Amino acid sequence: MTADRVMIFIDGQNLLHGAKNFGEQVDCVKLREELTAGRKLKRAYYYGSIPSNPDNDARLRTQIDKQVAYYHYLEYVGFKTSIIPLKKRYFDFKCDHCNQITRIEKSIEKGVDIALVSDMLSLGKAGAYDVAVLVSGDYDYHKAIDELQRSGIIVEIAYFRKHGIGKDMIRLADRFINLEDVIDKIKKT
Repeated sequence: MTADRVMIFIDGQNLLHGAKNFGEQVDCVKLREELTAGRKLKRAYYYGSIPSNPDNDARLRTQIDKQVAYYHYLEYVGFKTSIIPLKKRYFDFKCDHCNQITRIEKSIEKGVDIALVSDMLSLGKAGAYDVAVLVSGDYDYHKAIDELQRSGIIVEIAYFRKHGIGKDMIRLADRFINLEDVIDKIKKT
């Protein structure tokens, strides 16, 4: 019997928020090793975002430099990264009392989920792996998971049970890996 060929797909922002809600930081290299669990790792993918323009803000520039250094580190240790610039969106709010309109600018993540799903589906269709491990609690991935399962691919979902994943997402998985159970093995030290 041949070992399952595994690919790991990490929604970086989702993992960051789930770990933060749990009160920890996750070491992606340790996470990759734990999720592979003796199987043949084909590749691990990490999807993230970064501000597109720091607007000459030294503090923001420093933060961006740290993020870029982290993404480069992941590449150095064997991850394939897909980093997409944040998009600026503007929201207008009208005061009910004085009718003054206030415009707020917010940077939002757009396209990261699509990049992850595109890779999962195209690599799955190409027969590049037998098991997809999705690190996310985001139910937006449910249609891609259904499609992979229909084609015979096993889909494992790894996330924090009590911190951001719904029961529907857990039931959807062929196997659910509760990161809370392995936090001592995957946390940053």
